[in-house]
Amino acid sequence: MKDYSLNIYDSKTFILSYKIENGKIIAKLASGELYTIPYSRENENIIISRMEMQARNAQLKSLKTMDIILSITQPFVLPIAIMNFLNHGGWFYGIILAILVEGAIYYPTKIIINAIKKRDIEKLNYFLNHKEELNEGIEKIENMKLSVSKKAIKQIELQKSENKEPFNINNIDNYSLSDLKTLKKNIERIFSFGFKEEETILEDTDKEKGKMLKRTLGDKRK
Repeated sequence: MKDYSLNIYDSKTFILSYKIENGKIIAKLASGELYTIPYSRENENIIISRMEMQARNAQLKSLKTMDIILSITQPFVLPIAIMNFLNHGGWFYGIILAILVEGAIYYPTKIIINAIKKRDIEKLNYFLNHKEELNEGIEKIENMKLSVSKKAIKQIELQKSENKEPFNINNIDNYSLSDLKTLKKNIERIFSFGFKEEETILEDTDKEKGKMLKRTLGDKRK
């Protein structure tokens, strides 16, 4: 999962991911450190529970010192820069202009990053609310055209080959919010219509034509 630690101290206990190697659980922390404990199902469940708790509490970080300084100074920077340039020019104007340029780059970048993280938080909440339904549903569906990203399909197949739940907090970064919503919708539609999954293909047409369900026999599929 992405880093939603609140400060440097929180980052030392914030778990981003973990792997199991040589009888040990190796957890990667937001601080960049690795935390290693002996493997047991109980210890793994503790790690998973902690990561899910982190996901439930995930939020955009509050304003930092740089945010506060720039938010206060930016409205005054341009007129000061113009006045100084007209009257004096020189190094002071250069400093003011640098601050102006920094703000012009910093804020759009921050807006983009926050938008990405806001959608990621929405995905985490969606996963936590529907993980049982997704895992149980995908377990019963073997040959359905999933209509999701190749990355998602690859992850589902990998997890199944290792007899693991396809959807878990440790691999949630491999799925987009759209993947999860599409999978949930497809699972619901399969069971609502009562078709056998090996005989069913789900496709969405464009918005103007609405949504369509196609049923094709397995021996006719090419």
